Amino acid sequence: MHRDEVLRRLNTDASRGLSRSIVEERIKVYGLNEIRGKKRHPVVMFVRQFANFLISILIVATVISALLGEVVDAVAIFSIVLIMGIFGFIQEYRAEKTLELLKKMASPRCRVIRDGVEEEIEAKYLVPGDIVVLREGDRVPADLRIIEAENLEVDESPLTGESTPVEKNPDVVLDPSTPVSDRENMAFLGTYVVRGRGKGVVVSTGLNTQLGEVVKAVLEVREEKTPLEIELDSFGRRVGAIILAISAVVFIVYLLKGYGGVIDSLLIAVALAVAAVPEGLPAIATAVLAIGAHRMARKNALVKRLAAVEGLGSVDVICADKTGTITKGEMTVKVISLLGARCNVDGSGYSPVGSVHCDGVEDLEFLYKILAAHTTIDVRLIHDGKQWTIKGSPTEGSALVLAYKALGESGVRKAISELKLVKTYPFDRFRKRKTTIHEYSGGYIVVTTGAPEILLNISSKVWSPGGLLELSEELKVKVLAIIDELASQGYRTLGVAYKFLDSLNPEWDVEDIERDLVFYAVLGIIDPPREGVREAVELARRAGVKTVMITGDHKLTALAVAKMIGLDVDSGIVLEGRELDSMSDGDLLKIIDRVVVYARVTPQHKARIVRLMKAKGYRVAMTGDGVNDAPALKEAHVGVAMGIRGTDVAKEAAQLVLLDENYVKIVG
Repeated sequence: MHRDEVLRRLNTDASRGLSRSIVEERIKVYGLNEIRGKKRHPVVMFVRQFANFLISILIVATVISALLGEVVDAVAIFSIVLIMGIFGFIQEYRAEKTLELLKKMASPRCRVIRDGVEEEIEAKYLVPGDIVVLREGDRVPADLRIIEAENLEVDESPLTGESTPVEKNPDVVLDPSTPVSDRENMAFLGTYVVRGRGKGVVVSTGLNTQLGEVVKAVLEVREEKTPLEIELDSFGRRVGAIILAISAVVFIVYLLKGYGGVIDSLLIAVALAVAAVPEGLPAIATAVLAIGAHRMARKNALVKRLAAVEGLGSVDVICADKTGTITKGEMTVKVISLLGARCNVDGSGYSPVGSVHCDGVEDLEFLYKILAAHTTIDVRLIHDGKQWTIKGSPTEGSALVLAYKALGESGVRKAISELKLVKTYPFDRFRKRKTTIHEYSGGYIVVTTGAPEILLNISSKVWSPGGLLELSEELKVKVLAIIDELASQGYRTLGVAYKFLDSLNPEWDVEDIERDLVFYAVLGIIDPPREGVREAVELARRAGVKTVMITGDHKLTALAVAKMIGLDVDSGIVLEGRELDSMSDGDLLKIIDRVVVYARVTPQHKARIVRLMKAKGYRVAMTGDGVNDAPALKEAHVGVAMGIRGTDVAKEAAQLVLLDENYVKIVG
């Protein structure tokens, strides 16, 4: 739908927004812009600790013992049951409170235009028709139809799993059936603005948003018992039946043989039943699980439900989300490709730790210096004492981190000082590039980054280890082959070009400045696996546990990361979401054992995959951090969420939360 039609239907104005009186009316109609999960009451949590058959027998035995005057036995049995219940309750209650503290760390606010005035409000007071102002670093507070965009890019990985930011275009009109991941004229609740600015009109709030739909799907999934809970319950029923049968026989024999009257015979039968009940078994089981949960907590693994400790040990399939779980969700330069040379870069994420190993060239210091001066205009690398983050575009941020790795902090500062900024031509979605002009050796240097194919078209020379070469058609084909090779391996590519100027003509426009560049290098950027994940996957394989990657990201990117962590993508099957849509459950069950990667899937696809694996007889653990992982986390026998990057919805759905996001702990 065209943006003007959206504004008309919502009876709002793009420049003035809604009036306060209309906002109050719409809050009454639509409610607050909140998504609330089911909060477990402490009493319910406590009572749940006694919900199995064996404990029920112990409680009955306690009551009968008390009625028969056996007060000491009644108190002893009741104490064991109570202590066991308190153990489990304390662990789960602490986990619940920890999650509440994690939620309070983010207090969502947003900028909105009302009565023609821009103001900041709590996001929960947004209503359909509100005009929201988006800026770099903002969290999108509701589902918005974008009406204005200036280089607006949004990180949608929490909702779709896509690792690269999505560029937004307010002018495009899409078919209503367009998948969420391809809706470039929309911004969704829970996603983040990583570049540019814009405006959007609120079209959905609360549970009516895309995030809300996922939450509703989570609430529909029933939580299942773990193998230990099932076995204890089954054991309790068998033991209970045997004890009751034996007690009945003893009662009848005592009565028929005349060893006593009805009351005496009943007392003997009840005493036998109470003595035969293994009252220590559930208490020991609970104590062992509580000790396991405590040890995991010391290693930053928060157990929300005690049975998850045993459940994790019984899984034989790990369904692992990619973005933010296997990977950090942080774009990283891993390859530098040049004409006649190639470099591999160590390290992952935004941490400026790592080195560059080159083949065919010895020194690329000039490249690192111009990248440092070029990117720090719009991007900052920040360390808060615990982790490294990027303020600005993740793509440019990855180039800045590369400069820090190669030059060090002092080298980056020196490069910025030497290459003083003169002028900037910002990146935009039409030119697909960004250009900066800096002072350099008594003259000037022009530095341009962007889509490498476009930079190639405005270049007249190409850099090589032996010197600059005229960009002939033959060389152009070779450079295009380098770009295509990186793209086919799942890398996002960023081209780098430059040229020197003796002087600047004030009459030159951006086309003049960017004419006849020297094409320098192509950076291969990807969100790489976390350290230790490859070893964890191999350790799981040797233990008989299969790892399957399930991601909303593109197929090529998923395959690249799958190979990096050692998944056998050559002999296994790779499926995309559109292929899953055309397959029945029966068709998928036939091949599910051989699938190693699922790409471009929706939250519904993820939950379906986990459900069918369970139907196949597997014990399934699901790991994830995003909203799109929540239904599958709840569906799995054991759901494991990430504690830092993880969304509240994912952490609510999971049974285990990795507070330091160390994937290796799932296996180790």
